[in-house]
Amino acid sequence: MLVKPGETAHLFLSPLAQNGAKLVVKIPIDRDQYYLVENRQQIGYDKILPDAGILVLKVNTGVQEGYGTVRIMNADPRAQNFSKATYKLATQDRNLYVDKENQIAVIPLWKEGENLGVLVTTVEKSSAALQAARAILRLMQGEKSPEKARNVKLAVDAFQAYDFERSSRIASGQPVSN
Repeated sequence: MLVKPGETAHLFLSPLAQNGAKLVVKIPIDRDQYYLVENRQQIGYDKILPDAGILVLKVNTGVQEGYGTVRIMNADPRAQNFSKATYKLATQDRNLYVDKENQIAVIPLWKEGENLGVLVTTVEKSSAALQAARAILRLMQGEKSPEKARNVKLAVDAFQAYDFERSSRIASGQPVSN
């Protein structure tokens, strides 16, 4: 799927090792550069990965091969050997990738089966989107009940409509006006 800077798109990516229906998001920056966003899980040929989650790669076809053609946008550069390179919604300080210069934000979301959600949006919308996504994840955890399932559906529906403030309020149990 192609998402241009300035656009907001939400989708679920299959694990790269499983060759599912949607494997990657491409975000073009300019003629020579783009981002690739992948769902990397410790299964199949990726079983040996030190970490699982959303991986953000920056590709620069304008440089000679071997000189930074593909760079991993490491979620935790302090960790050795890319051992914490992926982005995860539930992990503080690893739940948002931002490129301020190009106004691009990537937020890992919750899982649906083996597929992992990702939101590509603008830096401006990223704070509200991250807050809503984290509230939805908290709501999804714990005991199940019909009321909770209804609230999850309402919060996710608002999120998918990119009404992040409403989604956050629903997921947090705050009153919501129609």
